[in-house]
Amino acid sequence: MKKVYVYVLNDMAECEIGYILQAFSMEKLLKNETKEFEVKTVACNKKPILTLGGLTIIPDCAISEVDFSNIAALLLPGSSAWGSEDNQEILKKAQECLCNDILVGAICGATLALADYGILDRFKHTSNSLEYLNFFSKNYAGQDLYVCSNSVSDRNLVTANSAGSLEWTKDILKNLNVYSDKKIDAFYNYYSTGDAKYYDELLQ
Repeated sequence: MKKVYVYVLNDMAECEIGYILQAFSMEKLLKNETKEFEVKTVACNKKPILTLGGLTIIPDCAISEVDFSNIAALLLPGSSAWGSEDNQEILKKAQECLCNDILVGAICGATLALADYGILDRFKHTSNSLEYLNFFSKNYAGQDLYVCSNSVSDRNLVTANSAGSLEWTKDILKNLNVYSDKKIDAFYNYYSTGDAKYYDELLQ
């Protein structure tokens, strides 16, 4: 089974990963009881994580326990705690994933962490705004690659702003070929409009 790892850290905005978790949770329903992907949580250690919304998450594994050369994707949610030294190791792993053609998805505050690490200097990307990256990152030099959009996919990096979790999900699903383009579009259309006809399309 292909592993998708979600990095969890204190103060993470769990709402930003809601759509992508929903999409993976529907896999058996939409693929005749077959499942290709398994979602796991990873953190710098196995201590409980307290999210922005007040949920306590116990990580499935520590960074040291994961073979990052053998995963399908690494997803990085937003958090105000990205500046902590504890989170530098996962940024190193994200860099390695990108070099090995493994998908990395970053949203909201995680894009700032990638900017500080120099990763956004090599990929088309988005964030909460260009001003946000310029103001909060001392190392950011990717201004010419910035795209004003809710979500941007460039090679194996998908970035999104804080309002782009649904578009981010769509780009991740397409990058990983989780579903057919038709089903991915139906998923996106259903959750963006609430129109039941798109749910019917999703189930077909």
